[in-house]
Amino acid sequence: MSEIALVPLATFTKAYWSHRNAYDLHGDARRYWNEVLRDAGSPLDGFAGEKALMSLSAVDAESWTQYREELWEIAAAFRATGGQTALLSNCNPEVMGLVRAQRAVERYFDTLVVSSEVGCLKPDPAIYLIALRRLGVEPGDALFVDDRAENVAGATAVGLQALLFKGDGSVGELRRRLEQAT
Repeated sequence: MSEIALVPLATFTKAYWSHRNAYDLHGDARRYWNEVLRDAGSPLDGFAGEKALMSLSAVDAESWTQYREELWEIAAAFRATGGQTALLSNCNPEVMGLVRAQRAVERYFDTLVVSSEVGCLKPDPAIYLIALRRLGVEPGDALFVDDRAENVAGATAVGLQALLFKGDGSVGELRRRLEQAT
């Protein structure tokens, strides 16, 4: 993406993350990418800038849809045993649109709670409560799994059981916890 923007990677990365929460909350792609390009000092404007916005949005969405198949299958298997599942994501419409186009999400999840659709972000307690309410589950009866410590801390603050997912080493722990739940 930094190459599309014609700026150094470190500069692009700083601008990318400085506006990301607002993008995942409000879902305004044009505003987000214009702010990223401006703050990164991109020389692109006019037609080149418009073309870059479309390319950046597509490449970004694709980068967020590199799936861990094993986790999707774990969710489907847990759901097949009668467990309830939710996808709780800080996500913008472009990424979620791609996920929905690529996956039959209803096969894996009873509900989707997407920040840009509900107006709050993890680790705000409200987003966890929305997911729990939609599932009809008490916090202590739910397991939240995330790869960001601040999101896990937010979940535990509202009473959820939580697992900080750190890659392959966490898959066994996830399976163990789900087996205990069924």
